[in-house]
Amino acid sequence: MSDILNLEKQLVFYRSYHYNTVNVLIHSVFVPTILFTSIGILTPIKLSKDANPFFNLATLMTIGYAGFYLLLDVTAGLITTPILYLFLKTNVDGTQYVDGWFGYMVWIFIIAWIVQFIGHGVFEKRAPALLDNLVQALVLAPYFVLFEGLFLIGWRKDLKQRIDTNAASNIALWKEKKSVK
Repeated sequence: MSDILNLEKQLVFYRSYHYNTVNVLIHSVFVPTILFTSIGILTPIKLSKDANPFFNLATLMTIGYAGFYLLLDVTAGLITTPILYLFLKTNVDGTQYVDGWFGYMVWIFIIAWIVQFIGHGVFEKRAPALLDNLVQALVLAPYFVLFEGLFLIGWRKDLKQRIDTNAASNIALWKEKKSVK
């Protein structure tokens, strides 16, 4: 539990399950899709009969994600927070003004998960991280995608190098254990 706020260890954990380029690309599209649709699915769940459309479970989830991301890395958290708000606002509006919004969110959510499982089975050839640590994988996935994008533009190259090196070591150990069985 002491490593929960250790950004590097969190990203190494997730990267160890997402090393194949095609699988990372799949996740770069479908992790934000899953986050967006998760917020959409939780938006209709009101916390009270209050008329405020933001007083719902999705808002709590969004605040929780933003808070965790800010604790892990302030700069990246400040980049992520407005994106999370945009996801929430879009879903609040969609829930209020688009007939069938919830159903659309459910179907897109299901399809996105299927595509990600295909990415793991076909390209990564490894079970997803969520099978080892469900909460960590679900909460960290969007942040991992953000960092992958930031790394592509040259941000924090030293961190990227350490993450890749440690993830490669973890993958080698996993392959070694797998071959022994």
